[in-house]
Amino acid sequence: MAHAYFNPDQTALFGEMVARKDTTFEVEYYGLHGLASPVRTILAACGAAFTSVVPEDWASAKAKSPFGVFPILTETAPDGKKIHIAETDAIVRYLGRKYGLLGRNVFEETVINTFASSNNHLLQRELAKWFTTKDPEARAVLKEKLFNESIKHWLEFHEKYLRDNGSNGHYVGSTMSIADVLTVNLINIVVGIYGGDVVTEAKTPALWKVKTTLEAIPSYAAWTQTESFKAISARNKEVLGF
Repeated sequence: MAHAYFNPDQTALFGEMVARKDTTFEVEYYGLHGLASPVRTILAACGAAFTSVVPEDWASAKAKSPFGVFPILTETAPDGKKIHIAETDAIVRYLGRKYGLLGRNVFEETVINTFASSNNHLLQRELAKWFTTKDPEARAVLKEKLFNESIKHWLEFHEKYLRDNGSNGHYVGSTMSIADVLTVNLINIVVGIYGGDVVTEAKTPALWKVKTTLEAIPSYAAWTQTESFKAISARNKEVLGF
């Protein structure tokens, strides 16, 4: 039998939930930013009511996840109806559909997904190597290699495209998309690893504009002042150094 999260009997319920604006959310993940960062960012920027949950019993929590990993998003309606979604990319795209972050038409959605894919590739295929390398000397060599062979080119390509779009803080048109969110998440990671002089208003003004535009959204800014966000940031710094 398929995992409960994949039961097609939920088809109508998913259609109902994605259209509702009165639901609340739980984001189940470690007490870090990590893979839950873009999920929490979207929820905060869109003014959704959500809580971050760190399981006390990891064995039980992993057992209910279809792949034994996190994050898991739970959306609950006032009448008690619930849906669960696993995997960051699936969660981000569901929330993108719910909150209108996938563009106005098929072309815009394709462009947004293209840049989202570019971001995910850099994080999951390249930067992941840095996170999993523990030897200090090997990590230092890898850090330089990743910048010269991957990050530098990502910065150049994305900066050029964003400038062509008017340096208005968005990848498509003049509204937020999942590409914007994923880029801000990636900028924060790159700056955490390489320092604050890699992405700056002077060096990469178009990328910087994406970051500052999102961070200026009142509901997002308010969330970054909460005890929950501060606790996650403190734990992130303790574990990862940034």
